[in-house]
Amino acid sequence: MGALLGYEMVMTLNKCYPVNMSYTHNWHYTLISATGPIITLFQSLLVYFLLKQTSQKNWYPFLFTCFYLELLSGVMNFRNPNDLGRISRSFNLGLLTIPLIFILIHFFILYKTSVREKYTVTFNLLTLLWVILFSSVWILVNQKFNVVILKL
Repeated sequence: MGALLGYEMVMTLNKCYPVNMSYTHNWHYTLISATGPIITLFQSLLVYFLLKQTSQKNWYPFLFTCFYLELLSGVMNFRNPNDLGRISRSFNLGLLTIPLIFILIHFFILYKTSVREKYTVTFNLLTLLWVILFSSVWILVNQKFNVVILKL
């Protein structure tokens, strides 16, 4: 989104930002911030429909990851407002309003899938542990090495 708005952007494992570290308009920052959570929601919906059509258990961790990362992101707003927290504040809705809406949407999609596919509590807990493991490694690698994926 930043590149479409004319910025030279840097993309790491966990964030995107302009090379010059500033935006010409505040709404650009809001729009760029919204892109990540919207893509995550589309990913969640895509995997939901794939699971609905195929009933392939292997897709479920991707759905679970979307929920988990949105939940983690929402909790992290207490430490430092991130994408949805900043957007929520920019619309004077408080820090957690929009993040809670997104978390609930992801939870609903996850819950509905789990019930429909008859996934057990054990399967859900194992999936959660794998998601926590891989996302923790991802986050730690990003923090330790600041891996740049793209420079547009």
